[in-house]
This record gives sequence, C-alpha cells and structure tokens, in this order.
Amino acid sequence: SNYFAFVKKDTIDFEVLFCGRVSVAHKKAPPALIDECIEKFSQLHSLGKTDKGNSGGLVDGLKRALSFQSNGLGGGAVGNGADGSFNTGTRPLFKKEPSFSSLHGLDENGLSPEISNANTTDPHTLSTKVQPSNLQENRTMLFTVGRSQIYLVSPDTKKVAIEKSFREISFCSQGIRHVDHFGFICRETVEGGNGHFVCYVFQCTDESLVDEIMLTLKQAFSVAALQQNAKTQSQQCDVCPMQQLHRLCERIEGNAYSIGVTTIRACPKSDQEENELVMVSLRNLYEEKQKHHQHTVPGEAKQLVDPCLEGSRLSVGQMCGGSGDSIMNAVPEEAAKKSKEELRELWRKAILQQILLLRMEKENQKLQASENNLLNKRLKLDYEEITPCLKDVTLVWEKMLGTPGRAKVKFDTETIHAAVAQGVPRQHRGEIWKFLSEQYLLRQTVPARPPSNPTPYKELLKQLTSQQHAILIDLGRTFPSHPYFQAQLGAGQLSLYNILKAYSLLDPEVGYCQGLSFIAGVLLLHMGEEDAFNMLKFLMYDVGIRKQYRPDMIILQIQMYQLSRLLHDYHRDLHGHFEQQEIGPSLYATPWFLTLFASHFPLGFVARVFDMLFLQGPEVIFKVALSLLGSHKPLILQHDSLESIVDFIKTTLPNLGLVQMEKTINQVCEMDVSKQLQAYEVEYHVLQDELQDTPPTLNQQQRAAQLERTNQSLRQQNLDLLEELQVCHARVCNLEGQVEVLAQSESRLKEQVSALEEEKQQLETTVTQLQNLLTSLGIHPTSLDGLTLLPPSDTQKASEGLDVRTADPEHPALPQGS
Repeated sequence: SNYFAFVKKDTIDFEVLFCGRVSVAHKKAPPALIDECIEKFSQLHSLGKTDKGNSGGLVDGLKRALSFQSNGLGGGAVGNGADGSFNTGTRPLFKKEPSFSSLHGLDENGLSPEISNANTTDPHTLSTKVQPSNLQENRTMLFTVGRSQIYLVSPDTKKVAIEKSFREISFCSQGIRHVDHFGFICRETVEGGNGHFVCYVFQCTDESLVDEIMLTLKQAFSVAALQQNAKTQSQQCDVCPMQQLHRLCERIEGNAYSIGVTTIRACPKSDQEENELVMVSLRNLYEEKQKHHQHTVPGEAKQLVDPCLEGSRLSVGQMCGGSGDSIMNAVPEEAAKKSKEELRELWRKAILQQILLLRMEKENQKLQASENNLLNKRLKLDYEEITPCLKDVTLVWEKMLGTPGRAKVKFDTETIHAAVAQGVPRQHRGEIWKFLSEQYLLRQTVPARPPSNPTPYKELLKQLTSQQHAILIDLGRTFPSHPYFQAQLGAGQLSLYNILKAYSLLDPEVGYCQGLSFIAGVLLLHMGEEDAFNMLKFLMYDVGIRKQYRPDMIILQIQMYQLSRLLHDYHRDLHGHFEQQEIGPSLYATPWFLTLFASHFPLGFVARVFDMLFLQGPEVIFKVALSLLGSHKPLILQHDSLESIVDFIKTTLPNLGLVQMEKTINQVCEMDVSKQLQAYEVEYHVLQDELQDTPPTLNQQQRAAQLERTNQSLRQQNLDLLEELQVCHARVCNLEGQVEVLAQSESRLKEQVSALEEEKQQLETTVTQLQNLLTSLGIHPTSLDGLTLLPPSDTQKASEGLDVRTADPEHPALPQGS
C-alpha cells in the first residue's frame, strides 16, 4: 500500500482505541457529547446487536455489493459490523425548522433529536445513527497529526482508516466523566452530494495522553491557520472569484437567504440543507473560475456589483439539470413496463454478473497478495550474505527442515553445528532459526520460566501500551537505510510497532528498552510478524537475554566486567592499552549487547551472529566481541587517545570486509568461554561484597543512598537466586523421577531373575526325573552322544547301580530278559 506517501515527515503519532462514531446534527457540540456517545455505545454493546446489523437477506446483500463508498475511508478498514465497514448510506439528520435549524436541531447534549430521543430498545434504529466498533476486532489505531491533515492508521491492516483535513474538522473535545476519551466532529459527504456531521470517539491509556493529543491538535490547527492565511493573502487580490465567493457565503450564512434556486432535484428538507447545497455548488463554480483568473494590481481593481448572484442562480440550475423552465417542463417519458419474466431475467443476469465480478475480484486480490508477498520477501532480504551457502549444505538443511514431526525429533548436535558453520541459506534462515530454537528447547533438561502473562499475540495487539511514545520514536531509528523500514509508518514500521507493543504488554517488568527494536527488526526481516514475536519471546525467556534489559541493568554491568576479564585473558596488551586510556567496555560494547550487534554492523554479519546465537546461546556475544577486538588489535594499538579509540571501534570496526567477517564467525565456532563466564560472574559478586564491607567514609545521606542501592541489589540477587533455586529444585525433581524409574526397573529385573531361578530349578527337577527314567529302563546316560544330562553326583550314583558286565568293553551288557 502506498498510503504512507501521504504522511509527512513532521507528524506526531499517538496510539488510540477507536470506540465508534455517531451522526450529529451540527458541527459544534458541548463537551458532554463524548460522554453521551460512550453511553450509547455501551447500550448497543449490552444489547448484543453490534455485529448483527448486516443480515438483511439477498436484496440487502446485493445492495451492499453494488454500493460504493464515497466518503474516502480507505475501503472500510475500521470495523463497525461483521464486514468491518462503515454505514455511509444513512440520511443526514436535520430537524425541519424554518429558521436557525442548526440550533433547534440539537438537544442539550449536542446529539440530533433522532438519536437522543430514539427508543434504545430498538437496536436496529439506533445502530444506524450510533455505530460502535466491533469489540471482537483489533480497534487500536495510530492517531497521526500532520501539517494539515489527520490520519487514523490501522497497524493491523496496514491501511489508512480515516483521513481528514483540518478544514473538515469543526470540533474537538475531551470527555468530562470519561477523561481518557476524546473525539472530533467532521463533515462527511454521502451519495447524492448530501452531507452530514459525524463524531468519531477514541480512548487513550490515561488522561495525560488525551491532554497531550488535545494540545497537539490545538497547536497544529493554529499553525495551519496562520500558514493558510499568509498563503491566501499572498496569492489573491480583491477581485478574485474566491474572495467574491467568500463575501457571498458571508451574506448567505446564518439567515436562510436563498439565491432563488427553488427547483433542485435533491428536494432539500430544510433551509440549512438547501443553503449547504448552494454553497457546495458555488464553491465548485468559483474554484473553476479561480483556475483561469488573472490577478489585478491593487490600484487597478474595479468595484464590481456582486455579479455572482445572478450567475450562480443559472449555474446551480444548470448543474441540477438545466434552466428553471426546463426543470419545470422536463418530464421524462414513462418507460414501458416490463413483465415479471423480463424483470426476473434482468435480476438473474445482474446476480450472475455480480457473482462473476466478485470471483474475478477475489482472484485479482489473491494474485496481488501473492505478488506483494514476493516483493516484501525480496525487499526484506536485501542484504549481502557473508558466507555463501553451497548447494550440498542447502540440501542438508532442507532435509532436516522437512523431517516429519521435527519439533519432537532430537537431531545430532555435531551435524547441526557443522551445518551452521558451513552456512545458512538466506531464503530459509527464518525457518532454520525456528528449527534451532526447537532443538535448543529439546536439549534443555529443565525448561526456563515462562512469561507470567499467557495472553496470545492477537489479543495483545488489541490492547493499548503505555510505552507507545518510546516505541514510536525508535521506529524511525531502526535500520533507517533498509528499504523495508524506510517509509514512515509503512508496512515494516507498523509490523515492528506491533511486535514491540505486544512484548511491552507481555513483559511489564522490562516493557520496552532501547535495543529491542533492532532485535525484533532482524527477526521480522526473516519471518512473519507473529513468528518474529514468538522468536523474540524465545530469545528473551529461553535463551536468557531478558536479564540485561531489566531496569536496574545489573546483569549488563556483570557482562561488561566479564568482557573486560576475558579481554585480559585473551588479549592482555589490548586490555592494558584500554586501561591506560581509561576505556571501559561500557563505552563501546553496550550497544553490542543491547542490540546484538545489529545497530552498527552490516545485516549479513548480524544474521550470522543470530545463527550462532540460536545455536549456542548468549555466550556468543562475548565470543564475537573478543574476536572483533582481537582481529583489529594492531590497528587499535596505533591510536593513543580515548576519543580516537572509541571512534575507531564505533565507526571503522563495523565496516570490516567479508573475509574478516567470515573469519570472525569461524573463530566463534571454535571458542568456548562458558566456564570462564561463570567464574567471572562469581568474582564480580565477591568484589561487590568486599566493596560494601569497606569502612564508611560518606556522610549520613550518602550512606543511606548507598545502603538503599545495596538493598535493591540484594533484592534483585535474591530474586535471581530464587529463580536458580527453582531451577535446581526442578532439576532435583527430575533426578528423583529418574531414580524412581530406575528403582522400578530394578524391581522388574529382580522379579525376572527370581522367575528365571524358579524355571532353572524346575528344569533341574525335570532332568533328574528323566535320568531316573533312563536308569530304570537300563539305558546309560553317557550313551546319548556322549552328553551328560545329570549332575555329576547323580551320574555317579546311577553308574554304581549298573551291572558289572558293563565294565568290560568287549562284553557289553545286555538288557535284562534278553
């Protein structure tokens, strides 16, 4: 969508909740109007008829299908019913009074009599005048105040819902009882050229935001009026047709003066409506004259006797169908009446044509959506890859991604490490990150603590966030040179806003912190909006980078100390150079940790860092920082001042070549600093305890402040230890479960051994019985192919009982009775 081309660079944005709209009778109204509108909305919602106003059968459906919106609401992106469109076909609400109709047409609350006196038990009548928004849909909007216009942008649909110029807005007000609500009245034109006034009502997070919006509107209106007056005075002379129109409108305004147009086809029902039609016609006429007007020098201006009155009579008559006589005499010929069969055939053709048009429109929308998706994907992945992925490696990734039920399949760790080291195909990177996150969770024996707020992403988007100002300011600072995020309030920025807003509502402790926009932006470039939110939640909670964004920033201080100690271990000369210039890691490495290198380094390099992050966890940040500083150590040592060193690290270091980037990633794959990080974290806490035990040299107030900070630090440490205790307790429970399983297995094995021993005894008994049987039959056991079937003792006893003749091999013993 190209709507963002209309939004100026110097706009101010606010997040609001669209409540609904109400047709009113006049452009001015007292502040109680907002409260009255909210009560009407509540009545309709309580009746449960908000979503049932569009079920009118086939005829109503055809009327809706064949009707066209003429009020410029951007295709009905703001929902007021089941189909999400405004009802623009209601007639304007003017009370028929002979004079001062605009005043008599209002009640004490500024609502038209048809609304305020309507029977509230009849929702069908009330819903045509009062149109609340659908509570089931996402009603959050970005209320954008520009130089001369107001926009209402839907982050959900990525479209402009309402676009109004300052000239169309006649009234702005804040609620009296509902101080967190506000609204404005503007004029809208419906079919036939008729117009009516509509009040749009919105809700904010609190009263202070409403005050800020009202002040912004007041300043914007004042500046626009001054600029318009200066522009008008410099571009018009005394005899300009527009000046004549202005004087004529002043004569007509407020006294029901008609210019003689009594036969207008629109058949106005009141003087006010008639005068408004005349003014619209006159304005169109004089704007056309203004295009061809040549300005005169002030000294040569001629005094004209209001020639516009007579000309306007004729012009209005011509615009409405010719001269007055022709209107009176023009009677169209009565069309020949058609039979029922002909009318039925016409209806059938109209229905078939409409169905065909709707099908064609759906197909065109599908093709357009597919084309837009391909274009967006190409636009998102517009960065240079540093590690080209070979075809064989791509096939390996595709095979793993295509494994059925892969979320529960634990792949070989070495295979995944080798595949990541060889490269990740850019077109599959988002899906591969989800795959790596699944493998990361399968490797964790103890699951991480889930967020306390289980609200789904779609439901989070329907809420308002108190972090909106910080998020909206950082939208333009996040990847400002990338084409997907360049357009102000474009599709990229709106999707990024949705992700950051949803996370600020999901995690109130962290809310929104600078740096999160870059992480969410990198994820959004490689996957859809909701998938990017889920991956951000995975990185924050499961990988554990959430700790460094806490308000106290204690974990970030620990990380800076760990990086300094690692630098001392791996590059001692560079560490000494930094110490000599009094350069701590916080001067250059803080954005590396908070944005995961995304704020300063090329996207191709950042993508590879994210590959390793999903594979190995947060220690990747330390390894990348060490590798970068070590590879540029000779150049850094050449600088001998704090400013030049910090400037080199922030500006020159990120512009490393592709070869150096790939070398850095290869070094990260080979390094292992996990044990050192754990040791340095303990060391940091010990040093902090020693510093706290030093004798006090501060006054009482400073000592109290220090104790307060210490107390807060201890509270946070207690929370961290409690979380670790919970993890250890879960691990103990897991081990106890394993022990119980092993005990059950041992019991089963003992039962099997006992059963086998019983079976052995039974077999031995059977063998003994067989031997006795053989002995009784006079058969020697050793004659069975030399096998001994009885135990040795039994065999000996059986052999002693045999006849002595068996001892002579030449005279074998004969069976008895032979």
